Amino acid sequence: MNDDIVRGQDELGVLLMGHPYGAWWTGTQLSIEETRRHVSGQNATTLQVASSILGALAWMIEDPERGLCVPDDLPWDRVLAVARPYLGNLWSGPADFDPLSWSRDVFAGWRAPSHGADVDDPWQFGNFLLQ
Repeated sequence: MNDDIVRGQDELGVLLMGHPYGAWWTGTQLSIEETRRHVSGQNATTLQVASSILGALAWMIEDPERGLCVPDDLPWDRVLAVARPYLGNLWSGPADFDPLSWSRDVFAGWRAPSHGADVDDPWQFGNFLLQ
């Protein structure tokens, strides 16, 4: 761990695609400056991941009789309450993306026209394929 990163932010989240909204991104945006106010010598990704682990550990200490649980079984609100001070800006909103309109054929011929792009339903898996 060092201080190679001197400015910028990390965005850690999930892009949900294929629903009536098109694409939706939700996640955290944490600047390196805010990260270093919490923990010197770290980067935003480290703090974002570690804060969720800290939240899960706090829940385990508070509720030791639960036994083995998978992430879907955890009380997300209790875990997030512990992690939240270290996550930066929480953002959730529409994203202007679909695999057909954002397709960039960086190298001519890499996009696979033979898969038959489905322009009526851009969210079909074949529309994400490259040759």
